[in-house]
Formats: sequence, structure tokens, C-alpha cells
Amino acid sequence: MQTLACQDNTGSPVARLAFQPLWLWWLAAFTLIALRQWLTAGAGLSDYLGDMDDAARLVQVRELLAGKSWFDLWTARMGGEPGMLWHWSRLIDAPIALLLAAFRVVLPAETAELATRAIWPLLVLAPLLYVMARAADNISGRPAALITLALAAMCPLGLYQFAAGRIDHHNVMIAATLSAALLICAFPATRARWAGAGALCGLALAIGYEALAPVAALSFIVLVWGLFDGSRSREACRFIDAFVLVFAICFLMTIPPDRWSDIRCDAISLNMVALAVVGGAGAHLALSNAKRWSAMRLLSVTAAGGLAGVVSYGLLEPKCLAGPLAQLPKEIFPIWFAVIGENRSIVMDVLRGNFEQSLGLLVYYALGLVAAWKHHRTARDGQSLFLALAASMFVVCACWQYKYTAYASLFVCVPLALAISALPAAANLSAGTIQACVMILVSQAVLLQASKVIDVRLHPLTSQVSAAVTPQACLANSAVRDLAALPPGLVAARIDLGAYIVALTEHNVLSAPYHRIADAIIANHHIFAARSPHDAAQILKDRKVDYVVTCSGLDDPFVSEPKWRGTLRADLIGGHGPAFLVPVPLANPHSLFKVWRVDGPALAAAP
Repeated sequence: MQTLACQDNTGSPVARLAFQPLWLWWLAAFTLIALRQWLTAGAGLSDYLGDMDDAARLVQVRELLAGKSWFDLWTARMGGEPGMLWHWSRLIDAPIALLLAAFRVVLPAETAELATRAIWPLLVLAPLLYVMARAADNISGRPAALITLALAAMCPLGLYQFAAGRIDHHNVMIAATLSAALLICAFPATRARWAGAGALCGLALAIGYEALAPVAALSFIVLVWGLFDGSRSREACRFIDAFVLVFAICFLMTIPPDRWSDIRCDAISLNMVALAVVGGAGAHLALSNAKRWSAMRLLSVTAAGGLAGVVSYGLLEPKCLAGPLAQLPKEIFPIWFAVIGENRSIVMDVLRGNFEQSLGLLVYYALGLVAAWKHHRTARDGQSLFLALAASMFVVCACWQYKYTAYASLFVCVPLALAISALPAAANLSAGTIQACVMILVSQAVLLQASKVIDVRLHPLTSQVSAAVTPQACLANSAVRDLAALPPGLVAARIDLGAYIVALTEHNVLSAPYHRIADAIIANHHIFAARSPHDAAQILKDRKVDYVVTCSGLDDPFVSEPKWRGTLRADLIGGHGPAFLVPVPLANPHSLFKVWRVDGPALAAAP
């Protein structure tokens, strides 16, 4: 529904401005977002590599540009002597490497990397932002499109994965998955468009299994829609076919034949291809006959195909039936997975009284779902139902784990914009004024700020704790580079530091936050948690560690935790390590880091 003021694009100057080509408004919103990100997050890019995944992606891209084979994903830089086989797709490395290589033609290497890190996430965001605006414009008109762009610009947790410096794989998966959902629910239904949506879902899943939950849910909704609505069976069939085809092609493009038998539960492997192909064949057969077969026969054929796919999946690697992390040792979960922030639940945060973000997010999502289902109640068609179901699915995923926050945050911008654009004039206020005020009030930025204020008032002591040295300070380029002057060696340090040390120095690291080196992570933990010099010495010897490193902001807080008292970490922070660890002075006397060299003869003589 459009406001009266905007129905005539030949009327007032405001109306004529609103009905300028949509791409101009998209460009204005995109420019605003880009400038804000470059002036905030981008301002610190020269001294901060961003999230540890961004640092690790940079390492992987560098290795590709240095001549490593396209299919060779093994690196010696992490995990100690065995090294690590990356579970990240070359499909992301390729465009980043091309962009970096292009900048290197005209810029010094370090500046080229800086430019690549600043521009790449915005190149991923740009098409998603346009699809969102076009989707709202198709459903409700220009006012809804403009409000969608404004809500997206005021959506910090939606844009987080697209901030300057974010070169890991999450933003591409988010953009592909959300674009697929919007192509189905907001654009005229054509076989080509639904095939494009299926291809985007296949690409998202091939890039990383973090997209598994939303991609599987979208595919299931499309399948059910096609089975029970004959007018959409052909389009749904094209979606499934394109999904399977693209996923299989990505497998062939990134996994060499000699590794097809090396089944990994956490990344694209032959077992998931078998599941997609066999299950997709059953879905294709059913959808192709949706207008002729009975509902029972359609369900039977679809279920049989799905069951056969699951059997194929299980036969190739039975452990994977327990999930993507089933091949990991149990000990890794309390050591590392239990403290990963993105695995936390929004709902659990609310129940525990941690309202800093969770309360504002729940209100924002609730408003988005009310708007989505209200739109369906008004429109009463398949596309509006898909929009409401997709919004509900994204919100459920986000409430389950924070890592899906960006999916839900950006997607609900569209139904919120539809509802806001329909608000009429009232109490001597124009419709535009009311819509602008409501848009600001329900924006994620405002709701998150309100949530933070509430949290501070409820927990004034815990919400305002400050530290002399923050953990973030240990991850700055200028801090980590203090280690670069040391002769290269294998470093045992806090897991958070691993990717940064590898990206900024010539050292290799025993531990980094990647589950493919679970055994090394466990060993690294046991080094610092050792309560006797003998236990620490044995692991250091077995793993051939050269340096043990601590950083004030990351390691010092352990001193106050009872479970760490009497451990090697506490001893090192207290300045009295065992004889086989020799303090190494750094060139920067004010460095946040403390380094101990492992003394081989003393280590051998350790009791």
C-alpha cells in the first residue's frame, strides 16, 4: 500500500524525488553505509585484521596467490607438525585473490590487502541491498522500498558481517540465502527465477555448512509448496534441480578425485552430494508429476527419495548422521565450543538476564514477524505465505544461535517496511511523518540501544567493568608484530591469537580456533592447564613447541579464576615458570606479550 503523497510521481517535489529510479536510492543508501563503515570499522583496518576468521582467510588467500594448487587446502601454519586441512571453500578465495591481485598491479602489497579488505564485503552487500529494495518495491511500492533501505542502514547486527574487513565466508552465504528467499517471495514466479534461487542456495551450502539450517528450511518450504500447489510445481522442480546441480558442480570444482573418499562431516563432501542428488531425484520425480499423482503418492515418492539419500549419506560416513561436528573428539567441546559467542542463544541470554542485545533483538524480531504474518493475512497468496514462513524460520534460527542474527535482522526489514509504508495520516500528522517516526523507533539500532540502557540499569556493576588491558588490544597488528622479530618457530598461545600470529609473523601456531585441528587445540589447552612441570614438558616435547606466549589482556584474567590457580598459565602470569621455559625479552619493552623459549636440554632433563 502506498501513501497518498507518493501515488503521483508528477506531483510535489517530494513525490517526484521519491519516484526517481530505484537504483539511485539504492546507490544513496549503499554509499551511506559504505562511508559509515569506512569511517568507523574501516578507520582501524591498518592496525586490526578484524575477526580471527578474516585473518585466517587472508592467510589462505595469500597461500593461493603464492602458487599453492587450487585443490591443495593443507597448511603447515596451524596445528603443529600435522598441519591443518582447511574446511573453507576456494569459492571465496578465488574472487578475493583476483581483487587482491588487481590491486597489487598499482599498489604496494600491504596497501593492496588493505583496499581488498575494505572493498570486498561491500561488493557482497551491494546486490543483496538492491534485491531487498526491489522486493519491497514489487510487493508494496516505492515507499516500502525506501523504508527497507533505511531500515537496512539502521541494522547494525545485520550489517556486521558486511563491515569493512570482513573477508570470511559468512557474508557471501548470508547474501546468497537471503537473495534466494526474496527472489521466491517478492518477484514474479518464473522457472528461471526459481532456478536462480535454487542455485544461490546450492552455492551458499557449498561455501559452508553454517548455512545448512536456513538453506534446508527454505528448500523444504519450496518442496512442500510445489507438491501441494500444482501451479508452482514446475518452478519448485527447477529450484531443486538447480540446487542439486550447483552443489554438485561446486564439489567437482573444489574437491579433487583423490579426496572423494576422505569424507568430512563439516564441509562439502561426497556423502552430502549423494544425499542431495538421490534426495533431489526423488523430489524431481514427484514435482514433475504433481498435477497427476495423488497427495499420498507424491509424499511417498518424495519420502522414499529422501530416505534413500539419507541411507547413501550414512553409508559413506556413518558418523556424519550425528551432525557436522560428529568426527570431533568429545574433549574439544567444553574446552572451546562452549565459549564460542556465536553459538549462544538469544532466548537463553534473556532468561539469564543478559539483556544487552538479546531483549532488543527479540522485540525487533517480534515486530518483524507480526508484520510478515499481517501482510499474509491481507494478501492471502502463496508468496506472502512464503515470506511469513521464511521470516519465521530465519528468526527461529537467530534465536537458536547468534550466528544467524544477520540473516534474520536483514530479512525482517522487508516485512517491517511493508507494514510501516501502510500507516495512514493521523492527529494532524502526515502519513510520511508518522512512517518516518515509526521507522526510527522500530529500527534495530534504536531497539538495541534501548536494550543496552535497560541492561546497564539492571546490572550497573557487571555492565560497567573495565580492564587496564582489553583482550582486543592483544589482537592489534602493532601488538602482535612484537613477536615478528623472533626467529620463526612453533608458538603455543591462547587460541584466539592463532590466526593473527600466523597472518602477521613467520611463526606457526599450535592452536587456532578451527576444529580441524581439534587435537592440537586440546594439547594447547593442556599445556597451559598443566599443574605439574612434568605434564607440560611432555606435551611441549611431543608437539615440538618452540615458544610459549601470553598476552596481558587475554591471559591475565585467568589468574582470578579458581580453576586456573596452580596451572602453568597462572605461574607464567605470576612470573615464575619452570626451568625449561626461558624468558625472551622483546624489542618493545612495553609489549603486551611475554615470551618464553622452550629450552631443549632443560626440557629433556625435566622430571
